[in-house]
Amino acid sequence: MRTEDGLTICVPSSLVREAEDDREATRKLGYVARAAAVFRADRLVVFPDRDGDGRRGGEYVRTVLGYAATPPELRKDLWGQRDELRYVGVLPPLRVPWRTGSTPSGGESKTQGLVTEVGPEGRVRVNSPLREHPISLLVPSGMEVEQGERVTIRVSSREPVRARIAGKPEEGFQVVAADLSEALAGDGVAVATSRHGESLSVSRLGDLVSDAREAGGYTVAFGAPERGLPEMLGLSPDRIRAAVADGRSVEPDPGFDLWLNTIPAQASEVVRTEEALFATLGSLTLTE
Repeated sequence: MRTEDGLTICVPSSLVREAEDDREATRKLGYVARAAAVFRADRLVVFPDRDGDGRRGGEYVRTVLGYAATPPELRKDLWGQRDELRYVGVLPPLRVPWRTGSTPSGGESKTQGLVTEVGPEGRVRVNSPLREHPISLLVPSGMEVEQGERVTIRVSSREPVRARIAGKPEEGFQVVAADLSEALAGDGVAVATSRHGESLSVSRLGDLVSDAREAGGYTVAFGAPERGLPEMLGLSPDRIRAAVADGRSVEPDPGFDLWLNTIPAQASEVVRTEEALFATLGSLTLTE
């Protein structure tokens, strides 16, 4: 699930559980999307927190974040009209340098599509600006795609439609759904953010940045307001603090390399997820 070299951000399906209304929930998700864009994330994984979901669960969170991650000129064609997108006008612009349209030679054109279904025999159904309904396309050999991911489509003819999947977009981030343990699988440094974790210091940051560079990047997981990762995973704060103090792994654990408190001097009882994203990634993405 993790990219070979880069940044994966994991947020729970209960991310907007405390929002007063859909407008506020959309605005909050816009800040999460902004953080993913600012810090050059490759993937934004929405993992299930079934015990914490409110009226707006994983489908709502994935839809709004996926819409935000889509180039503006393609949003209407790829997403259409959905109840979850009622207030997308409050989303802040990501200002990612998307590249779509014709190639400089004037030959094949390039656009993007949204994978709506992964089928058998290496084929997927893709929602795209080429037709009103999803089209069936063959996935190139050696490429893996998931439902909800965007793909780059090379178009040689629009009438009749002749197109092929050329790869994944080079710009922006992908929004996918996965269990947390699946998102943490693979190489790289997997970080659980929690006020009960190891306090991030200047000296510790230097070692961590070096480790991440050698390991191929980060996967960083965040909790929800008033429902952090310990509660989601059934872990007591005392167990986490004791393990950190002794230099032991936290058990049971889905695959984190460390639990980290990136705001060790916080004065507020609760740090909102979007605030934690900027504070945490601002530190972890520093260079040596």
